[in-house]
Amino acid sequence: MGRLKFRTALVTGAGVLIAILAAAGQTPPEPGLTPGVGLTNISKNTPKFASVFPQVAVSRANPELLAVAWRQYNLPIDTNALREDRIAECHISISKDGGQKFTDRNMMDVLRTPGGNGQPLLWGCNAPWTAIANDGTMYFGGALFTAGGVVQKEPKAGRAGVSVSTDMGAAWRKMIPGIMIDRFMPGMRGLGGGMNQEDTPWDGANGVVDPITGTFYSTAGAYMSASEDKGRTFGTVYEAKGTISAAFGTVVAARNVAKREGKNCPCLVVSTTSDKGKVWAESVVAEATEWNPGGTVRYPISAASPAKAGNYAVAVYEPDHRHLKVYYTTDGAKTWKVAAPKPELPTISITTVSMASVGYTTDGKVLLTWRGFRNPGAFNTFVAMLDGDSFGPTVKVSAELSIYPPLTYAGNYGLGNGGGDFTTWVQGNTSAAFVAFPYAPRGEILDTYLAKVPLAILK
Repeated sequence: MGRLKFRTALVTGAGVLIAILAAAGQTPPEPGLTPGVGLTNISKNTPKFASVFPQVAVSRANPELLAVAWRQYNLPIDTNALREDRIAECHISISKDGGQKFTDRNMMDVLRTPGGNGQPLLWGCNAPWTAIANDGTMYFGGALFTAGGVVQKEPKAGRAGVSVSTDMGAAWRKMIPGIMIDRFMPGMRGLGGGMNQEDTPWDGANGVVDPITGTFYSTAGAYMSASEDKGRTFGTVYEAKGTISAAFGTVVAARNVAKREGKNCPCLVVSTTSDKGKVWAESVVAEATEWNPGGTVRYPISAASPAKAGNYAVAVYEPDHRHLKVYYTTDGAKTWKVAAPKPELPTISITTVSMASVGYTTDGKVLLTWRGFRNPGAFNTFVAMLDGDSFGPTVKVSAELSIYPPLTYAGNYGLGNGGGDFTTWVQGNTSAAFVAFPYAPRGEILDTYLAKVPLAILK
């Protein structure tokens, strides 16, 4: 052991050190938090609660303003519990100093509805989201649903709710639904093909604001509706074509298409629309041998640059699901390039990657985030930046391995993935990238964390 210490003292390269430790029969320790990365525990749960499904939004006009949407479930999760027995609530945490301090607000007082007049009593919230317009208008919402699951007397139902603040989060308007059956385009059907109010789509809710035009889009699964008056009213509900992003008057979305004439599918298809979903233009970006559509995210995540019109990016997995890459375009989806992030450190054990997402910095650089799983219940979180046509270093933003706590396996939701852990999220201003992710050090408490990563260490 003394000789090992002596030899280590002479080592000048990390690769040689790894070789020495391996030769000595030791496993190199996993590195801790990357120097320069700041971590904030947003949710601060107790062991009886878990927070996953977070989203982060960065103001493109005010680099000091950002927000994190997150939800809290009590454990173990029982989706059929009556409302007095289940906590399923959505929050927003707002920072006005660039992510140094956050003020939290439970949003259920503006999200819940009393029901009546043919509308459901909405009690719980999942899949929260937030968006910030250039004029400071803030949007928040989620997938709102009735209590009692499938054991209640009334049909299980929900709404993609939207609440708006025009004073940087001091006050919020009462929620209104962004997606409603009575505004469907001709020929469109609701859940299960039905057209009753309980068939209104609500799962997979999201909200996106175009930073250039100010148009806001509410989505639920494959449904999308636009608002031109800051969420007071919404137009026709059209097909969404996947998880959307918007900038410069154009919406971009990506999805997995099972069949396409003349193509070897499943295919990665990217779609754009400049008339709020009425007409879409589509292009096949990848065929079956070039990507893997599997994963927990409902659709491949796409992003639109807030800095340059016609710049879009999509995060996907390689066929082995052990590596990932970004398809990106700078000419409005006419042609596409591809780039892969640099490998994670070899001292970090990874068997598969998942929960990939993509976003942009305010000045147009592509940010990629993902999880590296050691096993189905334990992972680290990473981020990398594409500047031009190549990635900088891959940076680990979790200080140590995150492990799903035992209570998250005891309920009836999520099938062992932390009680509904489906996404990671990333956006950036001109100085830092912000990654919102679930994190449970030592498998004790599953919280929502935000990592602030200086762009200088991503170059």
